[in-house]
Amino acid sequence: MSIGQREPDVRLLKIFAYGSVVSTYILILIGGYVTTSNSGLGCGESWPWCNGAIFPSLNNPAQVIEFTHRIFNLVVAFFVIGTALLAWTRYRPAHNVVLFSTASFVGLFAQVVLGMVTVTSALNPLVSATHLGLASAVLALVVVNAVMVWNLRSIPVEFQR
Repeated sequence: MSIGQREPDVRLLKIFAYGSVVSTYILILIGGYVTTSNSGLGCGESWPWCNGAIFPSLNNPAQVIEFTHRIFNLVVAFFVIGTALLAWTRYRPAHNVVLFSTASFVGLFAQVVLGMVTVTSALNPLVSATHLGLASAVLALVVVNAVMVWNLRSIPVEFQR
C-alpha cells in the first residue's frame, strides 16, 4: 500500500471468519444427526446425487436429512472460501490469517472428498470415523483463524519507494 491508501476494513473478513466457525459447527451437528438417525445412506451410495436424482424425495425423511447435510456444506464453503479469498487478496501481510484460511480451505476440500468416499463406501466405519475426525480438525482450523482475525488490528502500511 502506498501512503494515503486506507487499510482494508476488517469487518468483512470478520463476518466471513466468524461465519466459517458457526456454519462449520452447525454442519457437524447436522452430520451427527445424519448418523444418529441412520440417514447416512438416505440418498443411496450415489454422490452428489440423491438416488440418481438432483433433489431428494420430500416424502422420505432419511433422504431429506442426508441431503440437508450435503447442501449445508455450500454455506460452509461460501464462508471458508470467502475468508480465504479475502486473506489472499487483501490481507497478505497477516501471515497467520493467510495460513489458517488456506489450511481451512484445504481441509474443507479434503472433507468434501472424504464425505463422498464415506457415502460411496456404504458408510465404512473407518471412513466414517475419519470423516468425523477431519470435521473436528476443520472446526479447529476455522476457530483458530477466527481468533487470528479477532486479533488483527491493522495491517502495516507499506511505503512505495
